[in-house]
Amino acid sequence: MSTTELMLRTTLEGRVLRTLQTYFRRPNDVLIRESLHANGLSREDADFTTDLLLTQKYTVGEIMEQLRAKGAFDKK
Repeated sequence: MSTTELMLRTTLEGRVLRTLQTYFRRPNDVLIRESLHANGLSREDADFTTDLLLTQKYTVGEIMEQLRAKGAFDKK
């Protein structure tokens, strides 16, 4: 496993990215919000992300950009 992969595994941004990628492989509308929150996103950010997924059909990259712009990964 590369250093980049190890860093992604341990950061909030990496966990959220993997969760979103998993959703696109195996969509489960019921679990996505809870999975995002369990991985460290605030409830508000998890709801925001789920709304993007379910209603506007953004790609993973576009959703990650939206979350970065919103400052979701700047919080501790």
